[in-house]
Amino acid sequence: MQRTSADGVTVLWEAAPGPGPRTAVLSFGTGVRDETAPTLGVTHLVEALVMTHLGRRPHEFTSSVEEEATHFIVKGTPAEITGFLHAVCSALRDLPTQYTEHATRLLALHAPRTCDHRGAEPLSARYGPHGLGLVLHHDPDMYARLTTDAVRTHVAARFTRGNAVLALDGPPPAGLTLPLPDGPRPDRPAPRLRAGVPGTWQHRLVDTVSLLLTSRAHEPAAVAACHVLSHRVEHLTHDTRGIADGVTVHRFLRDRLTFDRVLVLRPAEGHAEEAADILWNETLDLARRGPTRQELDAFTEHARAELHCHDGRCGHDRWTSLQHALGSEHFGIPHHDPGTLLTQYAAVTPQDVADHLQRALTDAVLVVPPQVFPRPTTLRGTPLPNSTCWRVHGEHPATPHTSGTRFRSTPLRRLITPRDESGEYLLTPWGLVVRDGNRDEHDIRFDEIALLRHEGSGRIVLTGCGCDLHIHPDHVARGERLIAALDAAVPAHLVHTDA
Repeated sequence: MQRTSADGVTVLWEAAPGPGPRTAVLSFGTGVRDETAPTLGVTHLVEALVMTHLGRRPHEFTSSVEEEATHFIVKGTPAEITGFLHAVCSALRDLPTQYTEHATRLLALHAPRTCDHRGAEPLSARYGPHGLGLVLHHDPDMYARLTTDAVRTHVAARFTRGNAVLALDGPPPAGLTLPLPDGPRPDRPAPRLRAGVPGTWQHRLVDTVSLLLTSRAHEPAAVAACHVLSHRVEHLTHDTRGIADGVTVHRFLRDRLTFDRVLVLRPAEGHAEEAADILWNETLDLARRGPTRQELDAFTEHARAELHCHDGRCGHDRWTSLQHALGSEHFGIPHHDPGTLLTQYAAVTPQDVADHLQRALTDAVLVVPPQVFPRPTTLRGTPLPNSTCWRVHGEHPATPHTSGTRFRSTPLRRLITPRDESGEYLLTPWGLVVRDGNRDEHDIRFDEIALLRHEGSGRIVLTGCGCDLHIHPDHVARGERLIAALDAAVPAHLVHTDA
């Protein structure tokens, strides 16, 4: 990759372009993980406003918003590329907010174009509704809640010269201009981990079984471990027993030094516990004994095909090469050419894989559906702790009623509602305790609330653990006092009203 700049924007380009139309990617180091709960969807809305402004063009172009980055991609002649890039930059400099209603309506019709959300639950478990944990919480209604000021503020902070990189598969075309807003690359603090979650298993409202493992950004043994583990689990659950679909692996950038990898499978009804036990026990087995030589040889051959290595020569396709260059520039991820990667992958030993997994298991997170009770253990054979945010009655001491003000179901509701469907609340100085009909409890700490949404007379609280809890004032006596206390405790910038 060659390096230059244009209008203060870093430009990377390949010295030997291939035949046919050129490709250019204008990339910004901002994505879903840079949003907050009140600004969910703002990056997608910025993308949609720009693309709506561009209209139809006689050449190929598209855009995407990922967890870490936003890309505007064009393929065409040099003149078409310069025209497209200038139009994108101009739209970001003077955001076409007149298209907001149109863009919002279209976005509500389509799911966000990010990663497969099947890998999102362990991220929410680990981070809560912050950073990568926000991937789980995108919904079609969020765009209508965004204000013009919020969108402009996001552009001014994130879509700037300092946070942009242009990658080309050939020399920069003549007449290239990138009139982006001024601004530096924003600081990106390390994500905060939820206390008590690493090295545990927990229930979430999902129909999948998933496992989150952490590694260094460049760790060949981690790549080998996930490849071997996914093939083992898929062979046992799908090929042999027929109790789950194929295993998918999703990779997320936590910071420039760390990746989170999530292995996911969707079990057949009634088989989630069996699938979870297989996933966890195969991970333990790999951590104790490592893979076989045959498994590592199969991994090397898979890597050879992925890296397009044949007859001693290796090479990525254009888009993959540009993606790697962008990731290295945006986030400082070490960049290695395909030949070097293949050599490093081929050198991985069974002990390397075992050592990696022994480290990774110390803060792994296993997520299973409700009412599924696997029996995971640590490498030492002790039970793996459970970090489910609901405290099950009988397994944990109940919060004393003397801790706060109790809001019980109304007499009429107790009369007409089955006991397991009624509930109550306990208002304390630090927050709310939600108690369901089975007397299981969930805390809502006021200082951890990420978002409070009005829903008629009720409220939907996005809690610090990533749960959406509905507060129904009409279900309890004196419910209006409960809502008033909740409203008073949450700062205005974390509140979305019906309007």
